[in-house]
Amino acid sequence: MKPSAGASFALPGARIARRLGLGALASRLYVYLSGFLAIFLMAAQVAPARFGEYSIYQSVLEVALVVGTLGSTLLFSRNAAQVPPAVTRGDLVRTLAIGLPLATVLAAVIVSAQRLPVAGMPFALIAATLAVFAFNSLRLSYSRGLGIAGLLNLESGLRSTLLVLGVAALAAFNAEIGVAQLLTINLVAFVLVGAAIGLPMNGPAPPAGKPALDLPSQAHATVYALLTFLLRKSDLLVVALFMPLGYVGAFKLAFLLAEAPSQFVQAFLVTKTPAMLNATSGNAAAAATLRLARHSFLLGCVLFALLAGVLAVAAPLLKVGGEALGIFVCIAPYFLLRTYTVHHEMVLALNTPVGSLGRWALLEVALRMASYGAVIALFPGRPHYVFFAAFFSDLLLYELRMRALFGFFPLLRLLRQAH
Repeated sequence: MKPSAGASFALPGARIARRLGLGALASRLYVYLSGFLAIFLMAAQVAPARFGEYSIYQSVLEVALVVGTLGSTLLFSRNAAQVPPAVTRGDLVRTLAIGLPLATVLAAVIVSAQRLPVAGMPFALIAATLAVFAFNSLRLSYSRGLGIAGLLNLESGLRSTLLVLGVAALAAFNAEIGVAQLLTINLVAFVLVGAAIGLPMNGPAPPAGKPALDLPSQAHATVYALLTFLLRKSDLLVVALFMPLGYVGAFKLAFLLAEAPSQFVQAFLVTKTPAMLNATSGNAAAAATLRLARHSFLLGCVLFALLAGVLAVAAPLLKVGGEALGIFVCIAPYFLLRTYTVHHEMVLALNTPVGSLGRWALLEVALRMASYGAVIALFPGRPHYVFFAAFFSDLLLYELRMRALFGFFPLLRLLRQAH
């Protein structure tokens, strides 16, 4: 019997795989395998100082992206599916027209503060990459709001794969592997991702029309996104201010590996964005939250064990391997906690007013900077000790925020269920 015209063919188990988010997990596995290969290859082939300098430029690119997009990736995701359209092509153009010049100035200021040259090829490559990166981020965020997250989960893996191929090619021909070469490969990778965004499978572009987002909301989003960056991604820039470039490279390697489990979990949760947008308080929401948090934490434990083994085996082969392993051990507890809180963080971001998000983020940033001050004074040369304090402060803040929004303390209820 032939299937009806409206029926669609699917492999056995495909529906279950989609429901469980296995595709997202598989794509994230590819992302991190390619990312680890890229970082290990650079750590083995690139001089520690150059690797540290490249890591600084990457962090500058990430913070400049926040201003280049006016922090609006969250707004594009929130408003993409609204009827009538609450995000238009006009929003995309206006955001980039305002954000990119400001972001370029910010990048120049940070690069100067890091005692790196602004006049030169590396900064020119950063400025060009920033423009492509900002466009890609806004378009992928819009697709995420429509429930299309395939390329969003894959794009960093595609970039890492191209970086691996480029570094391997340079090494094979005994060519120079400097910062400019690495940044050029990175720019080419972003351009290719931008071309892939236009494919039909990656969702439609925002509809034509005048800007629908109001500028005050984008200003609030920019402040919140900057605070979030300071909390989640600024650590490398902070330690680079007073630590040698060799340490910066080791910190980058340890940070990437320690962050991987929570990012892996987040990739799965991105596919649940429409459901989390409709999250409400009550027993059902509490049960779903606890179930996802528990599964995320267990998955994080397994991933951490695997990554610790990988780093222990690879450390002797890397120029900064021994120092990176020591840093990894110190920061692992904090990032293991992140596998528990990442679901709560996403639910709060999607359902809490941006102004409230900004106030909580400001409190978190203030605690983190105060912790850095204390750690630098008490343990000079060991800035990664700050993550011991961050473990307790982040846990307390997320428990309080979930209590305020959903009416329960997740960890306390999780512990009660365990008994």
